[in-house]
Amino acid sequence: MAFSVPTPCPKSWAAMAPTADGRHCASCQHEVVDFSGMSEAEVTAWLARPSAGSVCGFFRAGQFARVAAPQPRWRQWLLAAVALLGLKPLLAAEEAAAFSPRREVPRATEQADTHAEAPQGQVTVRGRVLDDSTGLGVPGAEIFIGDTPYGAVTDEQGNFSFTMQQLWAPVQNGLVSLRVQASPFVFEKQLVAVKVSPAPAPLTVRLKSVPGRGQIMGRIVQHEPPQKPPLK
Repeated sequence: MAFSVPTPCPKSWAAMAPTADGRHCASCQHEVVDFSGMSEAEVTAWLARPSAGSVCGFFRAGQFARVAAPQPRWRQWLLAAVALLGLKPLLAAEEAAAFSPRREVPRATEQADTHAEAPQGQVTVRGRVLDDSTGLGVPGAEIFIGDTPYGAVTDEQGNFSFTMQQLWAPVQNGLVSLRVQASPFVFEKQLVAVKVSPAPAPLTVRLKSVPGRGQIMGRIVQHEPPQKPPLK
């Protein structure tokens, strides 16, 4: 279960009176729970409580950013050996090559090529979601097909791909509308219209930052992440 704050509240958090779980909003006479120091699992558990009901919350941007995977042990040994032997320039060159934009292209292309040829009567939509401010891929962004619960979630590099029927209810006049959304504390939601025939070229969706891009407050709405589209 995912959650978001679709309608951020413009009231001042600092001006609210402290309470046991957060602060009291005098405007709506409602407590705003301070979730800013909790992990995603802790927030989910809090919202799952029978007494939770309708909740207003206060969050900070980047609160649920993915944690980078730890380096494998062989990599740690290599770093130690490089430092001991004074081969830092060689390691720097290796890491520069590993993280250069040119190395990301084959990975994205490889994923796209896997789904390049959909069966007859079906179409594959694929692409990449980028942070418009940094140009980097956005992991965990959700791509919903129209108003359905179907779509895809981006990988660590921001790539996504899904296959659907060309003659499907969400497809109108040869176009399908995609709802692209990521952390509501960081990005604005975006709608993208895509032609389904002929097969569309890989998309690039650039998500813009929300005003303030730092903290957000408002009523919390929970939803299911997108599922794979039905092909029958």
